[in-house]
Amino acid sequence: KLVFTELHQLYFLYFKKVDIDEWEKILLYAGNSCISSPLVFITLGKIYLKQYTGQSAGNFSFSSKATATTNNTYNSFISLPKISEHVTKHNSNLTDQEFGHFLAGLIEGDGWFGLNQLHIIFSERDISLAYLIKKRIGYGNIYKIKDQKAVRYICQNKIGLSIIFSLVNGKFVSRFKYEQLLKHNYNKIFNCEILPPSNNIALENYWLAGFTQADGCFHISIAKSKTHKTGFSVRLEFSIKQNDVLPLKLLYNKLNMGNLSQYSSGIWCYKSSGYKTSALLIDYFDTFNLFGGKYIDYLKFRKVYIMITEGKHLEEKGILKIKSIATKGSSETSTQEV
Repeated sequence: KLVFTELHQLYFLYFKKVDIDEWEKILLYAGNSCISSPLVFITLGKIYLKQYTGQSAGNFSFSSKATATTNNTYNSFISLPKISEHVTKHNSNLTDQEFGHFLAGLIEGDGWFGLNQLHIIFSERDISLAYLIKKRIGYGNIYKIKDQKAVRYICQNKIGLSIIFSLVNGKFVSRFKYEQLLKHNYNKIFNCEILPPSNNIALENYWLAGFTQADGCFHISIAKSKTHKTGFSVRLEFSIKQNDVLPLKLLYNKLNMGNLSQYSSGIWCYKSSGYKTSALLIDYFDTFNLFGGKYIDYLKFRKVYIMITEGKHLEEKGILKIKSIATKGSSETSTQEV
């Protein structure tokens, strides 16, 4: 016999055509859950969910160990939103308001305020952005970080810092950078109130673009699979790692997809590999542009998404093309064969 909870699960999966990514989200909100009736598996057409463990979404720390094998799941690409192959013109001439949101997100990701100084770290692949910011502010210097593929932008000029402060004031999301400004008396130095953080992520400004520029990753994963005709499955993974969990919690709540977990090192990570998340992010980043190498990674991510909506990830020729896109000229967007 099927207990009520199993009938409920069967209803969502079979009659509502919920895909596996959406199903994992349902299980997350439900708390600990499992399917025990063989009839459920038979009816769904060979779907096996193994050892799912979870907590309620409010705890923001959980592990998903569900695996699925099905002949139907991979057809979910048919219902994905279609996007144009033509990318909108890249906008680097941002208004002060737009640039302020981008800079605030960038600083919250990889920057910090000290006594009369601001530091921002950039990957070498994004060095063009470092020089763009230096030019926009009109002050500061850029230095190569020894033994690392990274550079540092430092502004210690009072006029430059006043420009930066006026751009980002009130645009931070969490308290870390806000408290740094308070600690070093930027309100007294510039005779201006330090506005509190918003505790909110909006998808209508450049903050998420700046935050992603700092610590985001677009990953094209090609994994070996025994259940696909080509022998491979394709995943599009978006992730951000941070010490401060609050921005990642806010992002998780805003997108309402993906998962949030903490490593043993204490670092928090938001990650989503669902195609629906990819579609939402593409809609955002097409409007609010990234820069440098991160922008190139995004364009590859976007191109593969288009191929998936066309079903090309189910063809051997398509898999070869996706591998070529993923591995050419990028250190962050790569294949992962397991």
